[in-house]
Amino acid sequence: MSEVIYLSAKEAANELGVRPATLYAYVSRGLIRSVQGPGRTRLYDASDIRFLRSRRAGEGPEEREGQSRSAAAKGVLETKLTLLTDEGHYYRGQSALELAKAGTLESVATLLWDCENDPFAQPAPDAVEVVNGHRRPVERAIVTLCSWPEQDSAAYTLSQELLKRKGASLIRLAASALLMQAPSTEPMHRQIAQAWGVKNEKAIDLIRATLVLCADHELNTSAYAVRCAASTRAPLHAVLVSGLGAFMGPRHGTNAERVLSWLKHIHVVDDIEKVLQERCMNGEYLPGLGHSVYGGPDPRGEFLLDKLMQSELDHPLVELIPPLLERSRELFGKHMNVDFPLALLEQILGLPKNSAGILFCISRISGWIAQALEQYQMQEQIRPRAAYVGIRPT
Repeated sequence: MSEVIYLSAKEAANELGVRPATLYAYVSRGLIRSVQGPGRTRLYDASDIRFLRSRRAGEGPEEREGQSRSAAAKGVLETKLTLLTDEGHYYRGQSALELAKAGTLESVATLLWDCENDPFAQPAPDAVEVVNGHRRPVERAIVTLCSWPEQDSAAYTLSQELLKRKGASLIRLAASALLMQAPSTEPMHRQIAQAWGVKNEKAIDLIRATLVLCADHELNTSAYAVRCAASTRAPLHAVLVSGLGAFMGPRHGTNAERVLSWLKHIHVVDDIEKVLQERCMNGEYLPGLGHSVYGGPDPRGEFLLDKLMQSELDHPLVELIPPLLERSRELFGKHMNVDFPLALLEQILGLPKNSAGILFCISRISGWIAQALEQYQMQEQIRPRAAYVGIRPT
């Protein structure tokens, strides 16, 4: 059996004659396999590189279009929205880590939505009276969005320019349901801080940065659900309901709450060993560690954790973060993901129950709108095929 040959990013990009960003896009679309290399680098399967190069050399425009449609039917979608790399993700070519230093959710949304005019420069939508405070936060948002046609007679439009304005209204409306307060034109991080009684400016800045970093992350499960719905030409409010449905699962949008299930038991340094060893000895995984895309640390998590450590917030848990991460790495062999700092924010800032998931959800709605806007412009309907493994007919 021949040994697999791997190339560095520079070598792979040179063979294909593309920029590194294009190489990463091919990897994210499943066209090129990659493995963890030395340090934080990745290596790329040479056979995939050379197959892709030979295919690209012999195809014309019609062949490329046909392959694009075939790939979409199989669930591999082309996008201009978000590029994932081991060093961080990019929104339309701009580093999300850089944008998180001073940007807002609204500014990132206008970037992802490719806006020429500011859709947020309009009045906030009317509040919806159907919201029941006893429902779970995401369920409140679903009920609220389902009522959108009662407020907007053009709720079923597919006009790109109108949809961007409606997207701004829908994210404000969903946030009002999640936060249980009236829709507002204030920047979203200020709305959230007001709802939760956060007055410390460094804490508010952490909320702002979190919203920017979590806005979009390529084809995660909820984004794919949004894409599938948009490919049928479902209206935007219904498309967002599809995303919320996928988001509700404990393996996606509420994962930060699973981190809190063990994090809340750590109060002093001696608790670290006790809590982590118990999980390890029981053969349980540790929520907040590991990611299906990143072989190393989640760059979003690293950014937020560094910002949290530098914020000088007065909470005993802050000093326990370095030894906690070091011991969890030793016992479980995985790096943290973004759910870990999200859970830390809820704990350290003393935010209400489920606030980590709410923060993540409000942010991600902006990305779902971008995914829907892009999918609406594509002709093909997403229709993957299944590999049947059941009983064959005789």
